[in-house]
Amino acid sequence: MDEQEIRDEPPPILGTWPRVYLFVLMYLAALIALFYGFTVYFAP
Repeated sequence: MDEQEIRDEPPPILGTWPRVYLFVLMYLAALIALFYGFTVYFAP
């Protein structure tokens, strides 16, 4: 069985996968902070 090297393709945005993962984590952190702010602001 001939083994070929499988290369990952770069992501379509941001250039590298670690940058994509960092962007997703930052986006989720911003959403959590935003919803927390709404909760505090609109709490009775």
